[in-house]
Amino acid sequence: MSKEIKTDGFKEKTLLIVSQNYATFVKDQVECLAPFFRHIHVLAVTRPIAEISNFLPIQSLKPFRKKCKINLEGLPENVTVFSTPLNYFPLKIWYKNVGDLHLQVARRLIAKHDIHFDIIHCHFAYSSGYVGEKLKEKFSVPLIITAHGFDVYDLPFRDAFWKKRIRQTLESADRIITVSKKNKACIRRLKVKTPVDLIPNGFQEELFYPMDKMEARIELGLSEHKKIIVTVGNLITIKGHNYLIDALVSLLSQGEKPLCYIIGSGGLKTKLKQQIKKLGLQETVFLVGALRHDEIVTWLNAADLFVLPSLNEGNPTVLFEALACGCPFVGADVGGVSEIIVDDKLGYLFQPGNVKDMTEVLGGALARVWESEVILEKAQNYSWGRLAEEIIKCHRKIL
Repeated sequence: MSKEIKTDGFKEKTLLIVSQNYATFVKDQVECLAPFFRHIHVLAVTRPIAEISNFLPIQSLKPFRKKCKINLEGLPENVTVFSTPLNYFPLKIWYKNVGDLHLQVARRLIAKHDIHFDIIHCHFAYSSGYVGEKLKEKFSVPLIITAHGFDVYDLPFRDAFWKKRIRQTLESADRIITVSKKNKACIRRLKVKTPVDLIPNGFQEELFYPMDKMEARIELGLSEHKKIIVTVGNLITIKGHNYLIDALVSLLSQGEKPLCYIIGSGGLKTKLKQQIKKLGLQETVFLVGALRHDEIVTWLNAADLFVLPSLNEGNPTVLFEALACGCPFVGADVGGVSEIIVDDKLGYLFQPGNVKDMTEVLGGALARVWESEVILEKAQNYSWGRLAEEIIKCHRKIL
């Protein structure tokens, strides 16, 4: 904790977090905030229906299983996490009612466990932010909403219902945090007058750090001689894995022979396997499956490049995690990525969904000798320990 941050008054405060999960960036951020508060209660959404994917091959539900949504490893003593089970079918018509369902379950948990809190911090404007809006009305406590991505660049611009819903929720907050300038511009397009603080995502220093590349490869059983590309993300359309696979065909035709490892699970697993087989890439592209957060560090250290082929993003956490391992980043110019990759010593960008552009950029990145020391120096600006201090400043402004 920085000595410059005043903690007077905060040690007696209790924080309520309402979130879509307690994993990855939410978990990392909360646990870096824990030293500032007397106690933190977390209401983390789970989807009981997803548990059937433990017995049936329904790939689209696997990322929503409780073991993927809540990670209690290393939980601080003053953080309590409550599973917030939401039972609904994943249909668009149902999604508009999820906010009220989420609110009902949250209220029951608060009453059942006699949860008291001095401030509410919600991750994502919907449905968590909507819950925060209603809890603020009932308990008369200040509210912060962190807008991460699709909740402000996509959802409010789908139709009049969503525009009104998201705008009202954001207006109800005492302060908004968002992770990129593009997200902030979207919030302003909604004519929301709530003050907005720009704080990017980051990485957990205890989990992501540089390792010896050859040792990492030996641990994973990977080639010690070939170029290795790693990407991490749920196997869903917006992550753009199919474009990366197509780009690898072009690279092979040009004489490049990298190996590509795709980490993640999701509904497109079967379709991607078929694409890999059809293109004859069984010895080039490998679907690793889902990994625990703390397992990914070895893969990032084993890689020559981390690639993000997404069609859209807010401010992807894995970008910072890759940099924290000294791994150069090659990715689509989406969301706040270009606000971080401002120097070609850190990585290269390509146009999303453009296989030709991706191929050219990947070819150049594979041929370059990267300076990991430069990448590591830049990454230190985005440790959660440092960013937590900026978040606390936002809390202080409304207390």
